[in-house]
Amino acid sequence: MQTIARFAVHRAPYVVLLWLAVIVGLNVGVPQLEKVIAEDNTAFVPAHAPSITAYTHMDKAFGTGHTRSVVFVAGERDGGLTRADRAWFGQLAHRIDKQHKEATAVTDVAAPGIWEGVVSKDHEAVYLQVGLPADVGTPQSSQQIHELRDIVAGQVPSGLDVAVTGPAATIADTQDTIEHDIRKITVITVGLIAIILFLLYRSVGVTALVLGFIGAALGAGRGIAAVGGHLGWFHVSTFTASFVTAIVLGSATDYAIFLLSRFHEQRRAGVDARAAALDATVKVASVIVGSALTVVLATLAMGLAEIGMFSTTGPAIALAVALALLLCLTLLPALLALVGPRGWIDPRPTTSESRWAGVAAYVVAQPAKVLALGLLPLLLLASLFPLMDLGYDQRRVQPDDTGSNVGYRLLADHYPANEVLADYVLITSDHDMRNARDIAAIEQAAGSVARLHGVESVRTVSRPLGTPIRQASLGYQMGVAGKRLGKASQQVSTGAKDASRLDAGASRLSGGAGQVADGASRAVDGVDRLLSGANDLSSGITRLADGVDDAKDGAARLRAGAARLADGLADGLDNAQVAVDGLGLAYDALRSKSLTCGIDPACRQAREGIRQIWVGERDQLLPGLRDAVAGARAIASGATDLESGLARIQAGLDRADAGAAQLRAGQATLAGKLGDLADGADQVADGAGKVADGTNQVAGKMGQLGSGLGDASSYLEETSQATRDPAIGGFYLPPAAFDDKRFAMARGLFMSADGHSARLVVVGSTDAFGNASIDRSSALRDTVRLALADGPLAGSTVESAGMPSSLADIRDLSTTDFRMVAGVALLVVLVILLVLLRSVVASLFLLGSVILSYAAAMGLGVLVWQMLLDKPLDWTVPSIAFVLLVAVGADYNMLLIKRIRDEAPDGAPEGVARALAVTGGVITAAGLIFAASVFAMMSGSVVTLTQIGFTIGMGLLLDTFVVRTLVVPAFAALVGPRLWWPSTGAAHAHAD
Repeated sequence: MQTIARFAVHRAPYVVLLWLAVIVGLNVGVPQLEKVIAEDNTAFVPAHAPSITAYTHMDKAFGTGHTRSVVFVAGERDGGLTRADRAWFGQLAHRIDKQHKEATAVTDVAAPGIWEGVVSKDHEAVYLQVGLPADVGTPQSSQQIHELRDIVAGQVPSGLDVAVTGPAATIADTQDTIEHDIRKITVITVGLIAIILFLLYRSVGVTALVLGFIGAALGAGRGIAAVGGHLGWFHVSTFTASFVTAIVLGSATDYAIFLLSRFHEQRRAGVDARAAALDATVKVASVIVGSALTVVLATLAMGLAEIGMFSTTGPAIALAVALALLLCLTLLPALLALVGPRGWIDPRPTTSESRWAGVAAYVVAQPAKVLALGLLPLLLLASLFPLMDLGYDQRRVQPDDTGSNVGYRLLADHYPANEVLADYVLITSDHDMRNARDIAAIEQAAGSVARLHGVESVRTVSRPLGTPIRQASLGYQMGVAGKRLGKASQQVSTGAKDASRLDAGASRLSGGAGQVADGASRAVDGVDRLLSGANDLSSGITRLADGVDDAKDGAARLRAGAARLADGLADGLDNAQVAVDGLGLAYDALRSKSLTCGIDPACRQAREGIRQIWVGERDQLLPGLRDAVAGARAIASGATDLESGLARIQAGLDRADAGAAQLRAGQATLAGKLGDLADGADQVADGAGKVADGTNQVAGKMGQLGSGLGDASSYLEETSQATRDPAIGGFYLPPAAFDDKRFAMARGLFMSADGHSARLVVVGSTDAFGNASIDRSSALRDTVRLALADGPLAGSTVESAGMPSSLADIRDLSTTDFRMVAGVALLVVLVILLVLLRSVVASLFLLGSVILSYAAAMGLGVLVWQMLLDKPLDWTVPSIAFVLLVAVGADYNMLLIKRIRDEAPDGAPEGVARALAVTGGVITAAGLIFAASVFAMMSGSVVTLTQIGFTIGMGLLLDTFVVRTLVVPAFAALVGPRLWWPSTGAAHAHAD
């Protein structure tokens, strides 16, 4: 180190010129840092994060396979959207498709049914979705969003408010705001440093020298960060520029003050300026190197982080600080050697050391009391740290007037919460899911998700509008069948009234052929009783035929009433036709109007029974009655002899009997499948021996048949009510439904073209950026997996995407990153302290003080932001604050403890007092300046930077005025020589 320092001092002009050339070359020979950042494509969340993987899979299944982020163009007009607005949005979709070079997908609101799906219920707002190929958080994403906004801004109808919003737009707006604020932050930082330097040193020369040095360090740091990013050594982002600026300014100022303070000591001792510069560099070099290495290694560990904000800032900071270290050990001594002899930077008379001497005397006189006094506020503040509730809402960290925030408010005024911030649950199967069983399983999963707390609605293939498809419910289908049977019942009952005319005609035929029984009993319990009635009907027809045989003996008497018999039979035929038509309606309803009966075996077989009844009556019973009518008319007209006419009637009734037999067989089938539907008709006739008796029973049968159909209708409607809830398995959607035009949109939105992927769109009632929604994202996956576990989709892959899922990944990854970076940083600090001090006790104590200082700073942040201002700390604050507070706190630790070891190798209180008196002013100046450099971040518009600046700045002040002033020297005075264990005081003295 002495060789380097000697070269820098004795070859000062050449060193200065060399560094100027390097700095100019770094800033001219490669693109500026901002341009390098614009060319980097590092995603905010890594591509292997579960939510990003799920989104990629979903885009391949449902999109173009090239979409990595989406934004929404939202429009609003007070009083309602006009036709011109609708036309403009349709034209906008085509303009985006043609003019935007990168857009991968655009909602075509001009397509049938699309406008109705995206317009608000009050018809005052609408939005369309635009897919982009760049990952969220990359500069390319910001550029693509800017290009989209330029296209949207063209020719907007008067009175129509339009904004581009969505998660990708939110991140882009945050980065744009930071980029816009960085120059202001830099100017304020430099101004604060200049003011503090002048107030502390009361010297224009010292202020100018330090400002010149930190300016050179900043130029070199930004340049080397640009080189690293340009050559691909590491990735950079918008956050890189802001953090490199703040950290380099603070670190370079600290190093300059450390070296300048030793230089001033030597000058006060009368040492020549060149010799003072050389001696100061040699003596302070170990502290500066240890301090810089702590920052370099701790921030370098951030390069291992998964979150883009950390991985793109840590390595760049490490390289910039490393270069600042080289500048401090070479350029700054050369400047001191050049300027020092002229007296421009000589120390001014000051009483600072005497004031610190008084503080030091008090500390070593009552070390236990001072130690307790210092630890008390730190412990109280640290106790608030566990109460920290981190926030992940990127909308709230940026100004309210950004384009994305304007768009969110626009949508919130007209749509349900989280309309464009939904969760997506993707189900991927190894087979085609376009079948009734799999869709029913998806519906079961959707129903389970819908019952989770905080879920507003669930949309999927079985419930495209958020509620199950009513027509696909088994209950709905049975209800339709019941209503149709009821209608048929009414028609048959009406026909029964007219059938009584047959009774009157038959009575006049033979002096009263008798009434056709008092009918079958009501088919209260369904088809079983209808079957019994069919059996009796057959018997009645047989007996009716027997009556015709008997009627042959009284042919002479029948001829006179044959005409009236023909009229009565004709009336009966007409009303029987009504009954047959009613059964035809019922069969047609189950065959062509039911979506579920074709896939339900029980319903399908019941339908076959109804068909057999209908065909038997249509093809056998009705033709037989027609023949009987024809025979009666032949007798009446005398066109045939009585015996031949009666034989013709006999043949017709035999055919009717055959139809009754077929009816009976069909009813048996129906009874076997729908046993509870009805018990069947009772009796058709009691075997009247005469034609009059048979015809009377036909009229009674009509009424009873109507009653039986009415009972069947009631049964089906009651079953409909009992099975209407899909939770009991009453959901069926046949494959044929996929060809229905009404189902086409749902099929395309919620099921992939090959049928192997289906998705659920879950809209929550809680804030999509809030912890409740983030916690629920994992519950969605678990619920769907559980719902599918025992069904046909067991073993399917279940993933989730969307804003809550992405934030859940950010929370998990940032927690993992924090643990990793914190572990590395603490290990680095401990190793450097052990190497520098060669003392386990001192090293562990100082490491503990650093941790306590950090916890106190975070507790103060919780107190101010979370408890007093009711704003949660941003999730980035703990990690960044830890790295910087630990690294910078270690700087001050090293400077103080190294001086204590120099002044009190035996642990003498007097030596501790001297060390505190000498370094008190230096550490105070360094702490104030570094705190000012990060406090300047609070001048920006992004709350994240404000909170980081506040937390780190206050942590530095706590570290400066409490930990380094009270806690460390009090502990050193209290433990005495044991501070250096396992080394001895003599060993320290010899080492020095």
